Amino acid sequence: MTRVVFDFPLGRYHATPWGNHVNEGLVEWPPSPWRILRTLLATGFSKLGWSAVPAAAARLITELAAAPPTFGVARATASHTRHWMPLNTLDVDKRSRVLDAFARVPIGPALDVRWPVELSPDAEEAWRALVPRIGYLGRAESVVVG
Repeated sequence: MTRVVFDFPLGRYHATPWGNHVNEGLVEWPPSPWRILRTLLATGFSKLGWSAVPAAAARLITELAAAPPTFGVARATASHTRHWMPLNTLDVDKRSRVLDAFARVPIGPALDVRWPVELSPDAEEAWRALVPRIGYLGRAESVVVG
């Protein structure tokens, strides 16, 4: 069993479901497995200085992608803020409404993700290097501690 528990210290999770426009006001909760795997890769590039995906990290992603995870999720409430963005003009009638949709989640552990796989030793090493360095899940406003 491979497990990570995400703590959302700001109490918000921002992520638009695949195939939807950000202004539809939808939130992907719980996060899709591909979003979590993509987060692992992004963390390697941003925090470990990768210029290419190392073999151990590729194996980690392959092993995790082989079986869908199960989720323990906290109760989340859909919410949003509305912003009026200017369209490069001083005319106040020419503005665009932008929705910033998010899920309000409890501060603290809100997402428990478990994959029914035992990682190979090098994939386990990559996992241990990546997970503590994850800074956000979804959009950058979704600060997490993994």
